[in-house]
Amino acid sequence: MLHRVVRAHWPAFLERAEEAGGLPKFVVREFEQYLECGLPERGLVHLQCGVCGDNLVVAFSWKRRGFCPSCVARRMSDAAAHLVDDVFPEVPTRQWVCALPWRLRVLLGYDRRLCAEVMSAFTGAVSRLLRRRAKAELGLPSVEHAYVGAVTFVQRSDSALRLNVHGHSLFLEGVYVRDASGALAFHALGAPTLEEVEQVARWTRARIEKVRLAHGRTLDGVGDEPAELTHDQPVLASCYAASAADLQLIGDA
Repeated sequence: MLHRVVRAHWPAFLERAEEAGGLPKFVVREFEQYLECGLPERGLVHLQCGVCGDNLVVAFSWKRRGFCPSCVARRMSDAAAHLVDDVFPEVPTRQWVCALPWRLRVLLGYDRRLCAEVMSAFTGAVSRLLRRRAKAELGLPSVEHAYVGAVTFVQRSDSALRLNVHGHSLFLEGVYVRDASGALAFHALGAPTLEEVEQVARWTRARIEKVRLAHGRTLDGVGDEPAELTHDQPVLASCYAASAADLQLIGDA
C-alpha cells in the first residue's frame, strides 16, 4: 500500500516541491530508490536447490535506511539478532521510551547535535536512577561503583510516517559491581516503581531544558520551522512543520 501511495503521488509532489525551491538530493534519492526497491525488473537472483531442485527468485533491494518497510525490517531483524547473540548478557532487560514535545521533535529532526544531547539527557536520567537504587539496595559506598549497560535507538518517524523523533533505550535491569577479586558481577534490581519513572521524567525534562537553552532553541510556536532550515531548505522545513502540526500536504485536505 505504501509503495502504491508513493508511486501515485510522488511525481506531482516533487514537481510542486521544485517550484518552491526543491528538496535535498538525499530525500529525492531515497524516494526514487524506494520506488525501484524489490522490483524484479530492476535486478534479481535466481536460486535453485541442488538437492530437491526447488526454485526461488529474490529481487534485489536498495538496502535503504529511510522508510522502506522491507529494508528497514531486515535491518531491524539483523540488529536485534546481533544484540541478542553478541551484545546483551542473559540478564533482565527493560525498554525505556523517550517521547518529546512536538516542537522539540521538529528541532531534533534537523539538528543532529541537539538530538544526541537530548538522548544523552534521557539515558543519563535512567542511569542515575539505576545507580541510586544500586547504592541503596546493595549498600555501595558510592554510585560510581555501579555500572549500567544500555543501547539506544533513535527513531525518526511514527506509524503514520510523520516526523516523530523519539528514543528507544534497552537498559539492563540492574547493575554490574566488582567483587573482591575485581571481576564484574551482575545484580538485578527489579522493575521501577511509578514514582521512580516519574522521577526519571523530571530529571530528563530538567536536563533537556538546560541543553535547549545552551543551544539557543525555543519551543514557542508549535509547528513552526527552525529558522536555519527555512532558509536552507524551505520545502523540507514546510514538511517538518506540517508533520508536527499533523497537516496534510497531499490532496484536498
